[in-house]
Amino acid sequence: MHASLTIQPSLTVDAVEENVSLFGETDPGETEPRLSVRVSMSLRFYDLVGLLAYHPLLMLAASDLESSAELADALQFALVDSDMNQIEQYSERARAALSNPRQPLYAYSKLVAEAVTRTFGISAPQPPAAPAANTLRLAAA
Repeated sequence: MHASLTIQPSLTVDAVEENVSLFGETDPGETEPRLSVRVSMSLRFYDLVGLLAYHPLLMLAASDLESSAELADALQFALVDSDMNQIEQYSERARAALSNPRQPLYAYSKLVAEAVTRTFGISAPQPPAAPAANTLRLAAA
């Protein structure tokens, strides 16, 4: 029996709505109808931390990082306002900051990383384990 792999669409379209903002919130001042579009993206841990910590229009305070709703709203804004190259740049900044406690933004990046783990359930990838030393070869040498 042959099988086929079905991949979920990365873009879905919902209803046309009137009087809503870009984020679907009620806005009586918005005169043009908007089409609700959902885009599925796969983000890595450092992508999330980078978007939330380094997007230039986000200024998340420690109290914002305690709220899952605030974090989700901030991520939604950062994604809409960033292109793929920017996401990669923010990700690399987050990776560099978190890899060295002497980096100027290490403490803040660590707070954001903890909030990302708590809110989204994803943590930094663990480096691969070093191969075990072959004790037989060492003893023979």
